[in-house]
Amino acid sequence: MDGNPADHDIRTMGGDLLRIGYAPDGGDSGLLPGLAAGSPRERGRRTKIVIIVFLAIAVLAVGGGSFYYFQIYQPTRYARAVIRIYDAMMAEGMTSGRGALRDDADYAGALDVVRKQRLLAEQIKGELALLKPPPTMADSARAFENFLDMNLAAVASAELQATFFKTAADFRAEMKKITAAIQPESQPTGAGQVRPPPAPTAGAVRAVWEEAIPRLQSLGNALFTKAVSGFSEPSYAELAAAWQKAGPGLPFLLDVIRKINPEARLNTIPENLSKAELDRSGAAFGDIGKFSDLLNTALSKASAIDLLSLRAFSQQAELSELNFQLMQTVEGLRGDYGPR
Repeated sequence: MDGNPADHDIRTMGGDLLRIGYAPDGGDSGLLPGLAAGSPRERGRRTKIVIIVFLAIAVLAVGGGSFYYFQIYQPTRYARAVIRIYDAMMAEGMTSGRGALRDDADYAGALDVVRKQRLLAEQIKGELALLKPPPTMADSARAFENFLDMNLAAVASAELQATFFKTAADFRAEMKKITAAIQPESQPTGAGQVRPPPAPTAGAVRAVWEEAIPRLQSLGNALFTKAVSGFSEPSYAELAAAWQKAGPGLPFLLDVIRKINPEARLNTIPENLSKAELDRSGAAFGDIGKFSDLLNTALSKASAIDLLSLRAFSQQAELSELNFQLMQTVEGLRGDYGPR
């Protein structure tokens, strides 16, 4: 605390008191005339007075240093740390990341960005927890903490949504493989005419389904391991109910295709299937088709860009307000404590 003028004045006063009654020539210093003179009892009483006054000044010196530390040094240090953390957060683009997306249906890219946002928010919260805000900065600390808590909730919700839509897109891709195996594309013959493809064999369909159906089953189950918010039409509950009905039909269809002669073409009714199996196969195709249609509708309304902007978060208005309050708080700290 050498740079504090008050400390210098206090030390000067203390030095003067220490010299009271002890002039270089051994005589009276002149500051308290007669201190060195008189009876031993009087000298002892006056010495006690000097000691008490010195101790009082020492207390004032400590108090002056404490005031500087708690009211000037500590708030400045804390404020500059908060400003540094906030600026780093903004530089990382905590609320952006659109440039990382290929298009508005890039749910895998959105999931990657949202996960990085969550990790960043958790890191910042950890750094902020290591700081010990002085009592005068309690409101500033609370503003940052409130924003981070709400932001983490929003990012966690967006991460669930991005995971769902990425999985849904993968499901749609596998579903196309299954339908393409039993409904091959028509082949153009020239002159604007199209020749319908021959019916596929059971063996050709089975070769695709053996791999695609287990993967489709796994993806469908993964869609509903955790409830996801932010859906409109169809609702999450409606999608889950449709999958609960459609899911069991997939392994049944695989069992059916395994029973059919691999050389048989699927444009005729297989002789070794019962009517009950044929009816159940038709119902399974219908349930899977209905679920697939609902899922495609949900995907058509989903936006990877909206996921990054946290637009589907139920408390988006509150998050925006907390973000604004934090920005104002940090700018106030920057004006009061930022580097000059």
